Amino acid sequence: MMLNPDKKYARSDGADIPIMYVYLAGRIAGNCIDKCLAWRKQIVNHYANYKNRGVYPISFLDALNSKEADSVDKLGLTSNIPPGLIYDKDILSVQKADVVVANMEDYFEDGIEESMNLTHYINLDGREFYSSSSEEDAKEITPNFEEAFFKLQDKIKNRRENFGTIYETAIAMHSGKPVILITGKERKYIYENHPFAKRASVIVESVDELLENKWLNILYKSIAGAIYE
Repeated sequence: MMLNPDKKYARSDGADIPIMYVYLAGRIAGNCIDKCLAWRKQIVNHYANYKNRGVYPISFLDALNSKEADSVDKLGLTSNIPPGLIYDKDILSVQKADVVVANMEDYFEDGIEESMNLTHYINLDGREFYSSSSEEDAKEITPNFEEAFFKLQDKIKNRRENFGTIYETAIAMHSGKPVILITGKERKYIYENHPFAKRASVIVESVDELLENKWLNILYKSIAGAIYE
């Protein structure tokens, strides 16, 4: 929902009710920008039009609302916004927020399984084949095996960790703010057992799990406004 960040209360039919500010921390990189935008939009859209949906007035602070997505490079290292300004605006957002939701996904695994399962075959006629399962299911080669190999190598060698997200999460935890981590199914166990990450308020596998369990609703009623249903 779009609210004036200077406002502390949302309009209601009776007494005005408080706004809770939530910062959405997570990867920003050109090579997966659609995914970087999608999870943020899913949460924001869920809480839009709060009066008719039985949710609460939450204002989301989102780094990508600055249109950084339009110019960010492949690895998310540069954009048309100066690095100093990126740092300042994001850290100020963490400080302003009542709650931080941090998506720890780096989307590195996307495409990896397909590439690693791609087996190179040579049949009896000497023709080259790729198959993701068995020689019987092999299809005649169309991409170049060498090209596929170097694409996978580049993806591995140039993996960029979520430095910004980790840094923002650390500041939020140190400041005593509630932090919700979204980890993905495969890596949830790591975060649940890491001495630092396990200090998060809640750790979920997905945005769907976050919304279904209504963790932000619970936080709102506890730290923003006592709404009795």
